[in-house]
Amino acid sequence: MPLADDGDLVRGLGFVTMYSAWLEEDVDEILRVIDPVEPFTEAVQRYQISRKLAHTAAVIRRLGSAELEGLPEALENARGLFERRNDVVHGRIYAGHDKVDYIKSGRANVRERPINSAELYALANDFSNYRGHFIGPLVFRVPRAVASAGRAP
Repeated sequence: MPLADDGDLVRGLGFVTMYSAWLEEDVDEILRVIDPVEPFTEAVQRYQISRKLAHTAAVIRRLGSAELEGLPEALENARGLFERRNDVVHGRIYAGHDKVDYIKSGRANVRERPINSAELYALANDFSNYRGHFIGPLVFRVPRAVASAGRAP
C-alpha cells in the first residue's frame, strides 16, 4: 500500500531515506547469495551504490541464467532512483519567504528549485515499488542460478 502524502516534508524525506536503505539492503542480499560465484568482499561492501549496482549486474550477466533475464537491467536502472535520492538527501531544504520550500544542491552550478512533500512521498513509493524487481528473483531464481553455476562443466 503506497504511502499517503501528509504534507510533511521532513517525514517524506525520512521515508525516502528508509526505503532507499531497504532497496540497498536488497542489493547487498543479492551479493551475499552470489558470493559463491563472486565473493562479497569487504571492498565490494564499501562500494558506492551506483558502483555496487553495476558490479551486481555484471555478475548476474556472467551467470548466464535465462531465468534472471531482466535482473541486470533492473539493477542498472535503479541507479536513477538513487541519484534522485542523493539530490534530496544531500541537498539543503529551506523555507522561502514566499511560503514555498526550496532545495539547494551541494553541487556547483545546480539551481535552487522548489520542493514539496508530494515529490518526496512519490520517491519513497518508487523505492518501495522497485523492491519487487529484486525480492522476487532473490528468493528462488538467484539461488538456483548460483547452484547451476556450481554444476557447470
